[in-house]
Amino acid sequence: MKENSGSNRRNFLTTNEAAQRLGVSYYTVYEYIREKRLVAEMVSGVYIIPEKAVEEFKAKPTGRTRVNPPPWRVYRAGAKVRGLDIHVQALPDQQEPLMEKFHLMLEQQQHLFHGTMQRYIFEEENDPSKIIISLIWKDTELPDEQVLHRDLDAFKTAFAGLLNWDTAQYTMKRAIIYT
Repeated sequence: MKENSGSNRRNFLTTNEAAQRLGVSYYTVYEYIREKRLVAEMVSGVYIIPEKAVEEFKAKPTGRTRVNPPPWRVYRAGAKVRGLDIHVQALPDQQEPLMEKFHLMLEQQQHLFHGTMQRYIFEEENDPSKIIISLIWKDTELPDEQVLHRDLDAFKTAFAGLLNWDTAQYTMKRAIIYT
């Protein structure tokens, strides 16, 4: 009898185990149960969750999902959106350390580039060693050239052993319309 109950036990998870597998807190698992998004049974005052339910669980995207795409716009009062794209090649065998450095930059909130309203760092899907850094400003918040160069120099120094700055191509852009 014990063997059978042990094998049944493996088909169920505690809220903590489910939380670990889903990558969320156990409070979130309780929310999923309360919302009936995750099936669970109460046994002796404790929720048990079928392992299969956890494996098949699909979390909703965070935030609201768009019903309609945003409309095209222009700024009032003559403000313009400006951008700088930097295309640069990762140094050979540096892809993993580069990703670690980007994640550290995120965690420590470094290299925020004064005045930017958006910042993106992309990798090309077909060639992840090709990196595109996209910085976007409202022209009323675009820093003067000296500040921009100082921010860029600090970024280039931080990534000197990971990105080949000799290959960098810089493109300044002005938005015509935006979303």
